[in-house]
Amino acid sequence: MNYIVLDLEWNQPISYHSPAYKSVGGKLLFELIQIGAVRVNEQMEVTDSFNQLIQPQHYVKLHPRIARITHIDQESLADAPLFPEALAAFAAWCGQDYVLLTWGPDDISVLNQNMTFYQVDTVLSKIYDLQKLFGDFAGQPKDRKGLKAAMEQLEINPDEENMPFHNAVNDAYYTALVFARMPEPQKVLDYPLVPRKLQHLDKKKRENTAILRVRSMKDAMKSSAVMNPPCPICGKRMEVPEGYVLQKNDQYMALADCPQHGLVFVKLAFGKNDEGKRIMTRSATLSEEQNKAYVHTKHLQWAQKIALQQAAED
Repeated sequence: MNYIVLDLEWNQPISYHSPAYKSVGGKLLFELIQIGAVRVNEQMEVTDSFNQLIQPQHYVKLHPRIARITHIDQESLADAPLFPEALAAFAAWCGQDYVLLTWGPDDISVLNQNMTFYQVDTVLSKIYDLQKLFGDFAGQPKDRKGLKAAMEQLEINPDEENMPFHNAVNDAYYTALVFARMPEPQKVLDYPLVPRKLQHLDKKKRENTAILRVRSMKDAMKSSAVMNPPCPICGKRMEVPEGYVLQKNDQYMALADCPQHGLVFVKLAFGKNDEGKRIMTRSATLSEEQNKAYVHTKHLQWAQKIALQQAAED
């Protein structure tokens, strides 16, 4: 039997007010744009790989965040096959005697929604959760570690120059390396996956606000509460890759990245409560478009880069 380690990349609507989202958003939250997989034999050896881009039919324009983290460009998708054809090619490549593995439930949930939406009759094997197996192996069954963290714990060094993360076939390969390093990898069959139902949340449910006590603004800006705020939907800690930009006195804003839910607009406001204690109000909401915080941050980074170059020349 072969183990097929699967990873997917998908596009999302530019805005929740876009015509495409209004048309199909209730049935298709994310549209697949890449299938990546590697085949692992019973000796835990990688024997083959599969890589297929997919031409989106509804969320046709790549979301800027997706283009940035995947390095997939619009032109490369133009001549790619449609989802039903791509999935049929993947199933044929898988063969007969195999099971599917993914890192957590997100990929299978998006795959299931795409299969339902496009009414494809391709039949795939059962799928199992390698992330859950790793959590039990690491003694942290409730902690769903990211792939990078798992690789670090197992001392697996990625080749990010030639094989960057957030490429489906690269991530599948790295996931296979983690799988092969498990002391009893076959136990992954004890962790079957069932796809979750993906559904749209109204605006109120896409927002989250927290009021936190802080010692000082300087300390707060370095804290995990600021640099790794929780996603307002799933609660997973996010990264703030471009940093915060000053909006006005004692108020900052930034864009954070949630791997599952996309861009999140984060705002910080510093002040004092009724007792005179320093507080920070942090609000987070799904970003509906590339707003001024993103543009402002990019301009700020560019200005800093030019200033550093000029200082070096002087």
